[in-house]
Amino acid sequence: MNPGEKFAEAQALVADAYQMLSRVMLAAERRLLEEEFMAVGDSSVFLDASSGLERSSRWLPRHLSRAYVKGKKANTAIGYCIHLGPYSEPTTQNFLEKSQLVLPFISLACLRNMQPEPLDVDRRQLWDRLWDSGWWATYEDLVAGPLRTYTTSREISGFQATITGALTPLFPLEPIEAAADRIVQPLLLLYANDTNALMQSPHLFQPC
Repeated sequence: MNPGEKFAEAQALVADAYQMLSRVMLAAERRLLEEEFMAVGDSSVFLDASSGLERSSRWLPRHLSRAYVKGKKANTAIGYCIHLGPYSEPTTQNFLEKSQLVLPFISLACLRNMQPEPLDVDRRQLWDRLWDSGWWATYEDLVAGPLRTYTTSREISGFQATITGALTPLFPLEPIEAAADRIVQPLLLLYANDTNALMQSPHLFQPC
């Protein structure tokens, strides 16, 4: 296979992967809409893709996120970040190693008692906390099993919140509804602050 054929094959594989991810995320979104949540902002999910000519290392998105609230005066947000990688920044690599995580995986989080409220915060600031929920942040108070919780005592990304997070593997992506359930069910339990039920759902949290 010549270089051109290899490149075309790689492009096709990436396109197929993103289409599959889109189907899972849309299925999760439908479930959350049925639970009367609404997405924060428009349909954008990518944050770190770069269009700079000289920044080719950032052309390919490494993660994608989605955040949701219930009600127009909500002080709580839920959401998730799908980590695709690769992450090359040394600090991030160190935290991945410390957390014994293997890419790709999903961070899930509930941001409670937000000040300012989630709809008054830039969506990218919410995404920052979804990105590092439970594995990267240096202000973790507790890391135990699949449920990782920490409480902020200072302003982070422009807001304060009490954040509870969990981690779940990305694969398998099929069947679509089952993959979406690994996102939605923990988020609903986090929103309900039902950590006992969450910890009793080991099928949702196989080792990443």
